[in-house]
Amino acid sequence: MSARAVSGLALSVLAGVLAFPAAPVLASDAAEVPVSLVVGLRSDAAPDERGAEVVDKLEQSVDVVASEPLDAAVAVDVPADQAAEAAAALRADPAVAYVERDHIASIAATVPNDPAFDSQWGIKLAGVDTAWDTTRGRGGVVVAVVDTGVKALPELSGRLLAGYDFVNDDTNATDDHGHGTMTAGVIAASGNNGAGAAGICWFCKILPVKVLNSDGYGTYSDIAQGIRWAADKGADIVNLSLGGADDSQLLRDAVAYASGKGVLVLAAAGNSGSSAPHYPAAIPAAVAVGGSTPGDLRYSWSNYGSSWVDLAAPGCNLAEGLNGIVSQFCGTSSATPFAAGVAALLASTSPTPTAATIRSTLTSSADKLSGSWVASSGGRVDAAAALASLPAGENTVADDHVPPATSFLSPGGGALVRGTVRVSAAATDDIGIAKVELLANGVVVNVDRYAPYSLPWRTAVRGGTVTLGLRAYDRGGNVTTSARRVVVDNWGPAVRITSGPASGTRNVRKTKYVTAEAADRNGIRSLELLVNGKVVQRTTATRRTFAVQTWKFGSTLKVRVRAIDRAGNVSYTGTRTWYR
Repeated sequence: MSARAVSGLALSVLAGVLAFPAAPVLASDAAEVPVSLVVGLRSDAAPDERGAEVVDKLEQSVDVVASEPLDAAVAVDVPADQAAEAAAALRADPAVAYVERDHIASIAATVPNDPAFDSQWGIKLAGVDTAWDTTRGRGGVVVAVVDTGVKALPELSGRLLAGYDFVNDDTNATDDHGHGTMTAGVIAASGNNGAGAAGICWFCKILPVKVLNSDGYGTYSDIAQGIRWAADKGADIVNLSLGGADDSQLLRDAVAYASGKGVLVLAAAGNSGSSAPHYPAAIPAAVAVGGSTPGDLRYSWSNYGSSWVDLAAPGCNLAEGLNGIVSQFCGTSSATPFAAGVAALLASTSPTPTAATIRSTLTSSADKLSGSWVASSGGRVDAAAALASLPAGENTVADDHVPPATSFLSPGGGALVRGTVRVSAAATDDIGIAKVELLANGVVVNVDRYAPYSLPWRTAVRGGTVTLGLRAYDRGGNVTTSARRVVVDNWGPAVRITSGPASGTRNVRKTKYVTAEAADRNGIRSLELLVNGKVVQRTTATRRTFAVQTWKFGSTLKVRVRAIDRAGNVSYTGTRTWYR
């Protein structure tokens, strides 16, 4: 989405007091600045087909500057002076579920250090040091930091996973701002190592997902894609230290997608000192986190609202920046990873609790706060109380040394596959399965937490052998793997006509002959002759001379040959037009 023009109100990563521009910044000629619209698609056809059809139809009434497919949606850029007309045309399209502007996310200035704050006062206040007597985290727990990226600091050594950059559409998710790195440090900086500050979950892994640029801005569509990607890549928890004033169906769908995969999503309530709902924190499926003081009061900059803020957490925490210097990191951007770190500690217990259990435990065990600025069902997070409050059986470290069993159901070993492949798996355990991960050549590409285990894999390579892996975790923390190889073929076969009347031939009569041949590294399924768009002859051979009885096809014949390889890829020859 970074290549497309964007407009709308600002969303922000919430490091401190947040200021929103009253309107988008536009060039002097507003009509020349494209407006980005997110178009939700109904679920009665394949997304790629629906998106292409919607864009094609829209181009009949307005000028489409650019378009980009999203999950269950498509983004389109149109001139600003045609935006209203485009929105009306889209809403009239029966394939469209909703239309909304693609808003922008931004970072705000950091709240200055408060000299009254003792170093890491929140750790003691929230009982994290007591919780460490039970668990300091587990390497199987993955927290996604959907933010400005994360720098590979020594404090995260060996625990920073390969991420993705949705701003620049590449795999380099390093931090060019600093906000995401400090967020990750609050969650998972190493403890008891004689350096820097201690994070909450010392052994948890961080999955960096860059959705905000070096200035701290990013589109809702990039954020939504980042949330979905993190869920597919095996994140147990998603941290969103960002927010904005605008609601969005696209964000709601992304949070719902992650929640539906068993992922706990936490989001910053915002730093405007306002009761107005802030998004995505105000989405009910997310846990909205406000910032509390050492005295368990609300920081003046923290947003509030008993109807939508679920939890509070210490709002100023020590974290290491890009320059290696540890300093106070304040805002709901800091409170949210504090709560996420506590959630990761709960996820590190055995048997592994579900996301729903972690959420309810975090809120029900929280210390109650005065002032009604947080929901009555919540309060300020208390790590020790939360661990003690896990439902019976869920906070017991089971003496379980029996690994789970896992195996592939489909595709079979050596199978020829293309496009998006749905991998089916079996996984069983005496205590229970926590999650099953699908890996392609060692990289996690999807995760499923619920049986039956079905994991879509979008093959990215044109062709070649890929090793698929299954990694099953039981609720006692044991891991089992299984692997098999498949052959990917996303490349169409070669096909050509070697003899027959040339295109433009006139006065064709009687039977004419067309010879064609096809080749493919994985074999040809069929070679087909098409006349005027219809298949009239078919063979499984790689070379065939087709007899065309010209008198059966009218005055004009459009002749071409189609080859389909064993994987299902299709290639065509050019069309030869004959006249009778």
